[in-house]
Amino acid sequence: MNAPSNNVPSRIRNEADIARLAISRDALAKTIERVTNMIDLETQSLKNYRSIDLVGFNHQKSHALLELTRAMRAIPDDALDADILNGLGTLRERLQNNLDTLTIHLKAVKQLSALIARAIEDDNSDGTYSASIHRAGRAP
Repeated sequence: MNAPSNNVPSRIRNEADIARLAISRDALAKTIERVTNMIDLETQSLKNYRSIDLVGFNHQKSHALLELTRAMRAIPDDALDADILNGLGTLRERLQNNLDTLTIHLKAVKQLSALIARAIEDDNSDGTYSASIHRAGRAP
C-alpha cells in the first residue's frame, strides 16, 4: 500500500502539497490495515468460541471508526488511489463477515436467554395452571 501514486488532483500543484498528500495516503493505508486486523481478530475469536471482551472490542471499533474518518477527511476523494480503494473494499468485506458472525452469536444468546427465562418461570410456578395444562396433554 505504500507505493507512490500518480493520482494527484490538478489543484495540488506544489511539492509540499504533494508530500502532505503522500503522508496522508500512507496514514490512511496504515489505519485501514490496523482496523482490518482488529476486525479479523474479533471475528476469529468469535468463530473459535474464545471468550472475548465484546465491550472492549466495541470501544476499539468506535475509536477505529473515528480514526478512519479523520484519515479519510485528510485526502480529497479524487486523490484516493487503487491501493486505498482496494483496502477499503477488503475492510468492507471483513466488516460484513464480522457482522454476520456477531448476528449468529446474538441469535444464540437470545435463544439461550429464552430457555433460561422459561426454566426460571417453570421453577417459580406454583403449578396452579401449568400442572392442569400438562395433565390435559397426557393420556390417563
